[in-house]
Amino acid sequence: MTAGLTGYRLGRGPGRRAWQTRGAGPVPAGARDALGFFVAALAVYVGTCPDATPYDQYARLAEAALQGSLSLPSRPPHLEMAEYAGRAYFTNPPTPAVLLLPIIWLMKLEPIATWLSGFNNGWPMQLGYGQTGLSLFLGALNVALARVALGRIPLSRKGANWGAVLFGFGSIAWYHATIGSVWYLAQVVHATAMWLLMVEFLGRTRPGLLGLWLAVAFWCRLETAVAVPFLLVACPERWIYPMTDEIVPRLRWRWLFAMAAPLVGVLILNSVYNYVRFGVFSNAAYAVLLSKGDPLFAQGHLHWSYWSRHIHVLFKAYPIFLDEFPWAVPSVGGTAIWITTPAFIYAFRAPLDRLTAACWLGIALFMSVLLLHGGTGMTQFGYRFALDFYPLLTILTMRGMDRPLRWWHLVPLVASVLVNVWGVATLNLLQIQRL
Repeated sequence: MTAGLTGYRLGRGPGRRAWQTRGAGPVPAGARDALGFFVAALAVYVGTCPDATPYDQYARLAEAALQGSLSLPSRPPHLEMAEYAGRAYFTNPPTPAVLLLPIIWLMKLEPIATWLSGFNNGWPMQLGYGQTGLSLFLGALNVALARVALGRIPLSRKGANWGAVLFGFGSIAWYHATIGSVWYLAQVVHATAMWLLMVEFLGRTRPGLLGLWLAVAFWCRLETAVAVPFLLVACPERWIYPMTDEIVPRLRWRWLFAMAAPLVGVLILNSVYNYVRFGVFSNAAYAVLLSKGDPLFAQGHLHWSYWSRHIHVLFKAYPIFLDEFPWAVPSVGGTAIWITTPAFIYAFRAPLDRLTAACWLGIALFMSVLLLHGGTGMTQFGYRFALDFYPLLTILTMRGMDRPLRWWHLVPLVASVLVNVWGVATLNLLQIQRL
C-alpha cells in the first residue's frame, strides 16, 4: 500500500490500539485548522441563512418548559404537533429543546428582551431566531468537529482539511444547518453528537462519553438506538479480554456497564417523558399525530412496504430542469446522493479493515430503520435522513481518497462543493422551490 493509512491493528497491552500508518504522524495544527473551519463555516452559514424559521417547535417547547409545562394550550395552525386531551404536544425527541433552554431564557430576560426588540421594530424577538441561531452555531461546530475527528484517524493534514470541506460545504449538511426548522435542527444536533462520538472513539474511547454521545444522538433521532453494534464492532478490544486458551471470550463488564449507563438513563428518561405527557411509557406522540390519517403513512409509522420511496430519493431523484434561469433547480422532494455529493463514491475505496467494516455496519443499521419510515424527509435538499450517517460516510470517503490525496481527487471534492453552492443559492438566496 502507498503512503498514508495502511490499516488498523491492536497495540500492546489489554484494551490498547493504534493506527498503523506509513509516513504519517499526528496531524499538525489540527486545533488551529478546526477553529478556522468553525469561523469560516459560521460566516458562510449565517450569510446564506434565509431568515428565522417559522417551524420553531423546539423553541416553543423550551419556552413552555421554562414555564413548567411540556405542552401548549392549543396547536398553532402551521405547526406539526400531536393534539391530545385538549393540549398540543411536541412530537420530536427533546434534546434540541434542552439545548435551547438557556438561549430562550436569555431572550426573555430583561433588559436583553427589550434590547432584542429594538432589532425587530419594537416587537418581541421571534423564538425562531433562537432556534435558527442554535442550528447555525452547531452546524459550524460540526465542521470543526469533523476536522478534529478526521485528524485522529489519522489522515494527512490535507486529507483532514478536505474532509472538513466535504462535510461542511460539499454535502447537504450546509443547507440544512441554515434553515433551523424543527426537522432539520434535529439532524444538526444529531450530527453534533455523532461527530463528538467519533472524536471520542478515535481518541481515548472512554465508555461513559461514548454512551453519553450515543444517548444525546438517540434523543434527537430515535433510530440511533440501532447503531450500538457499530461501536462494539469497531473496538472489541475495549470490551473483550484478549483470548488465551478460553473457548468463550471474557467480557470487560465494567467497560460495558459504563457505556450502557447513559443509554439506559436516556431510555428511562424518555419513558418518563412519554408517561407524563400521554400516560404510557412508549413513544405515543407519533401515534397520536398519525391518528387523524395521513396517506403517506397508510401502513402506520414504520412498515417494510415504504422502502422503495427511500431508494428512489436516495439514488434516482433528479433536479428539475427549466427553460429559463437558473435552468436547473433541486426538487424539494429530494435529490440523489450521488448528485449532491459525488465524492462519496470514494467511500467504496476505504481500506478493508475493522473501522471500515464498522462504519458500513453503522450505515446499514441506520438504513434498516430509515427505509421503514412512511415519509422520505421532504421538504429537503438531497435526502436529509442520510445525515444520520454522514459522519461515518465522510470518514469512509476520506480514507478512500487519502492514500495519499492526489490532484484528481480534488475533482469530485470541488464538484461536491459546487453542487451544494448551487443548491443553497437556489433554495435560500433565489428562493426557488419546486417539487
